[in-house]
Amino acid sequence: MGKIVAFGNQKGGVGKSTVIAMAANALSQAPFNIKLCVVDCDRQQSLVEARSFEEEDMEKVPYPILGMSVEELQDKIYDLDKEYDLILIDTAGRLDHTVAVENQEITKALMYADYLFIPFRAGSFNLEASIEYLKVANKLKELRADSARPLTYFGFVNMYKDRSKTNAFLISEIEHLRSQGIPFMLCRLRNYTLFEEIDTVSSYYDVNANNKAKLNFTVWLNEFVKILKNG
Repeated sequence: MGKIVAFGNQKGGVGKSTVIAMAANALSQAPFNIKLCVVDCDRQQSLVEARSFEEEDMEKVPYPILGMSVEELQDKIYDLDKEYDLILIDTAGRLDHTVAVENQEITKALMYADYLFIPFRAGSFNLEASIEYLKVANKLKELRADSARPLTYFGFVNMYKDRSKTNAFLISEIEHLRSQGIPFMLCRLRNYTLFEEIDTVSSYYDVNANNKAKLNFTVWLNEFVKILKNG
């Protein structure tokens, strides 16, 4: 039985798919060499599309990217769980406020996840949408508290910029959420151009990196791995 890790947010543009690609690229290769797959349930299928271009030029890729609907994920998750040590899921994030948590689309997508990571990006609309998603995740965690595989979630700051009023406000809001017991990763992923150029093959993990972007990602991934190991 592997670990099933979902990344989710109902707001587009927060870098969810980018972070999944960076994490999968690094964890599938040295020094981790984890047998993993990525399941793309997002409607845009951006990870599937990116991989399709790379497969044309490569004989072998480090891990598979599987495009699935939520229903297909539910049908295949048990077999995937047996085959892989780690499953990373890019979830569809739309919330329907007229529907109970139990019947939300994200609930179906997260039903089997051990972990959920929620990227927070500065901006009033981004923050509001992320907090709404966080509320649903918290209710889902409560619903699964007594299950064999309870849900653990973490927020993390993505695309962070220094000396920005909106980012300063984001950090103050996150500190408030932390004071209420909401867990957040300590490391912030910053807004580096290198991250925008990610493919579904190249690893940015480098403990000896002189490049600030690679060093930032390496610190973040080490914290991410530690969370999974301690869970």
